[in-house]
Amino acid sequence: MTTRSLQSIAIAGAWGYIGQKFTEAGLDLGLDVYVFDPGPPPEDLTSSRLHRVEHEVEFYELDTDLYHLALHPQHRSTALSRLLPRAGIEDILILNEKPMAQPETPSEPLRLLREIGASGATVLFDFPELFDPLTHRLMEFLLAFDEVRLDEIHIQRSKDREAKDNPRNRKQMVHIQYQESVHCLAFVLNLLSQVGGGTARALEDGFTVEAASEPYDAPNPEVYSYVVDGRCDYTMTVGQTKIHGHTNFKRHAPWRKQRLIRGVGDGVPFEIDVDYLEGEKYLRIGGRDLDVDPADSSYEAVLLTLQKWRKERSPVDLMAGIYPNPSFAFLTYQLSGALWKASRKGSQLHFDTDADLRAFHPGFEDAVEAFPTYT
Repeated sequence: MTTRSLQSIAIAGAWGYIGQKFTEAGLDLGLDVYVFDPGPPPEDLTSSRLHRVEHEVEFYELDTDLYHLALHPQHRSTALSRLLPRAGIEDILILNEKPMAQPETPSEPLRLLREIGASGATVLFDFPELFDPLTHRLMEFLLAFDEVRLDEIHIQRSKDREAKDNPRNRKQMVHIQYQESVHCLAFVLNLLSQVGGGTARALEDGFTVEAASEPYDAPNPEVYSYVVDGRCDYTMTVGQTKIHGHTNFKRHAPWRKQRLIRGVGDGVPFEIDVDYLEGEKYLRIGGRDLDVDPADSSYEAVLLTLQKWRKERSPVDLMAGIYPNPSFAFLTYQLSGALWKASRKGSQLHFDTDADLRAFHPGFEDAVEAFPTYT
C-alpha cells in the first residue's frame, strides 16, 4: 500500500473547460501543474508552479504523481498508448474524463477494459460527485444503519446549454444521456452498490429502464452531423428502489445538481437532500442543514480524495472495489446506452442482472445514418 502524496499533476487538454478547472484546482492546492494543450493559454493563468510542455512525447514521459486526461474519448488513444506501457515498471495513476467512449464506438470500452487490465495501471474516471465529501457524509449516514432500504431517488442535473451568448455552449457535445445523465447514473450505481454490497448484488434482482428525450437546439449546428438529445427524463426501477431522473440542457433550464433520497433505516424513515452545484452546495438530512461550505471546490475535492484513496487503498482495491474504475465506468456507459435506447424505443427495457447490462448493445452506431441532421 502506497503512502505517496500528490505533489504534481499533468493535465492533457488543460485549456478546455474541465482541464482549466483542474489546472486551477491543482495550483490552489500547491501542486506542480504540468500542462499540454496546443491551443492558446488563458491570459489569467499565471503561476510559478504552472509548467507548459510543448511536445506531446515529452509530456507523456513526465515523472508526475497523476495524469488527468481532460480529453474527449476519441483523443485519448495517444495518451493511453504511451502511459499504459509505463505501468509495468512504475506506479501510474490516470484520471480520465467521461464518457468512457463515444456513443458510436460501443466496442471501445471492452478494448479499454482489456488493455488497462493487462497493463496494471491504476485508471479512474472523473465522476466528481463520487469523490465529493458530501457523498462520503451521506454514505456514512446510510451505512450506520444495520438495515437500510432505499425507496426513492430523485435526480435533477440541468443547465442552460442552448444560450447562444455563452461561448461554453459552442463546445460540441454528444447525446445528453452520455454527456450528463452519466453523472447521475454513476451516483445511483455507486449509492446502490455501497448499500447493497457491490454492483452485482445491487442489480441481482433485475431492473427496468424507461425514458423520453428531446433534441438539443445547438447554437452552432454546423459542427454536428446529426441532432443530439438535449433533455432526457427517465425512470428506473432497481429491485425495490424507484429512481426518477431529469437531465436538461434546454434553454432556460435551471442550474441544479440535486439528489433526493428517501428510505427507511432500522425501521425509521429518512430523507436526504443534497445539491452538488458549485457555489450552492448543501446537505440536509431529515430537514436539518449540515455544516457545508457552498463554495467548496468539486475539483479540489477530486484531487484530495484521490490522494486519500492512494494513501489508504492498494491499486488492486481501487481497480476492483466500488470505485470509479474502468469496470464501474463501463456499467455507466452501458446505462447511458440503455437510456438512449429506451428514449428511441418508447417502451420499457428490462435487465435481469448486471451481466445482461454488460452484454447490452443499444445499436447506436447502426442508427447514425438514420438520424436527422441540423443542416
